[in-house]
Amino acid sequence: MILFVEAENCLEIIINNSKRWVIFMSIKEKAQSLAEEIADTPEFEALKEAEKAMNDDEDAQNLLNDYQSTQKRLQMAQSNGQQPSAKQQKNIQNLQAKMQSNPKIKNYMEKQKDFNEVMQNVNQIISKQLQNNEADN
Repeated sequence: MILFVEAENCLEIIINNSKRWVIFMSIKEKAQSLAEEIADTPEFEALKEAEKAMNDDEDAQNLLNDYQSTQKRLQMAQSNGQQPSAKQQKNIQNLQAKMQSNPKIKNYMEKQKDFNEVMQNVNQIISKQLQNNEADN
């Protein structure tokens, strides 16, 4: 004997007096579940640890602040039609080199790259599934 009983966001199925639950999740709930799974990946955890270490490092923060303020000034100048001078270009290149040689920033950038690969894989899987569904219709 099979009996179906509807409940909120789920369907209770009773087969031979044995209860089984089938959960129907909305897209938002599935996205939340996926986000929780992603947050549990070693890559995300390593990224958060590297971010904390970088944020706690005064030298790294000074470099990042200098780079961001210099970059903002260059962008404002460019939006006003001014091209960056050779001195400004050299300054930003020096800041980039210093950031890449800072161990905390370098580690953070490596962990971000690793995490981005995870996210690219997730996006590829979703895209592939959507394409397969489209081809089936």
